[in-house]
Amino acid sequence: MPRLSRTAPSLLGVVALACAVAALLYALLELPAPDDTAWRGGTIRVGYALEPPYAYRTPEGTVTGEAPEVARAALARAGIKRVRWVLGDFNALIPDLLAGHIDMIAAGTFITPDRAVRVVFSLPTSSVGQGLLVRRGNPHGLHDYASLAERSEVTLAVLDGAVEHRQMLLLGMPAERLFPVADAHAGMTAVRRGRVDGLALSGPTVVLLARQHPDDLEAAHPFTPPVIDGKSVAGLCAFAFRKEDAHLADRVNEQLRAFIGTPEHLALVRPFGFDASTLPPWSVSGTSHGQEGRNGPGPGQ
Repeated sequence: MPRLSRTAPSLLGVVALACAVAALLYALLELPAPDDTAWRGGTIRVGYALEPPYAYRTPEGTVTGEAPEVARAALARAGIKRVRWVLGDFNALIPDLLAGHIDMIAAGTFITPDRAVRVVFSLPTSSVGQGLLVRRGNPHGLHDYASLAERSEVTLAVLDGAVEHRQMLLLGMPAERLFPVADAHAGMTAVRRGRVDGLALSGPTVVLLARQHPDDLEAAHPFTPPVIDGKSVAGLCAFAFRKEDAHLADRVNEQLRAFIGTPEHLALVRPFGFDASTLPPWSVSGTSHGQEGRNGPGPGQ
């Protein structure tokens, strides 16, 4: 019994010390408490996935791309200058956001109705269509998504969780002929090595991948954009936030309204293949509606 009495206080001390250390780490790293995912200021953790030209890392390790660069500009203008970039698989970004592991997504994420139920979207930062990456010479003559369901010999890579994955299923493509990949590089590699016949992904990404490997790959041309239920599927890219962080989305939107479409913005995104033709409709028309920016309709990756 005396031994237990001597051990108990020391065990309690260890537990107390562990709790204190955990609290200190949360404070120093500016992490949310386990039961509180809302952003409270300080460093903002921005999630991204590897999909050039929307988001990627340079050989030196710098996170760049259309989405990170526009996010940096908007956050800096909003007075938020401490940013921690968090790499993740595209399909895991929204779950990571909702779990409190990140505070914002900047990955060329398209606005979709099902995503809008779960997160708050910023104003769209760009409008882009789909594309198809094929081997050099386009040996299977692939020029659209719609006809692929009937081509039993054709297999296709799709970014897991991206809109093109859903579109192909809606167009009748059997799931067994679709090859979900974690990122664009994996899809590109599958096409180069002949594992699949094409990669269905957004137009800017397809063009960039083809330019990186001109001896092996090309963007299908001509290419007929897909139509689902009689509607064009050109998508609107936006940043995503937790619903508890609607105030953060509002701060970012305030800066986007003053920045998107300006000469400074166009110069920033031009190296990634974006220009005036990829501006979102609200910036071209000079109007910005809260519903369109927060949870507006539109397909996406």
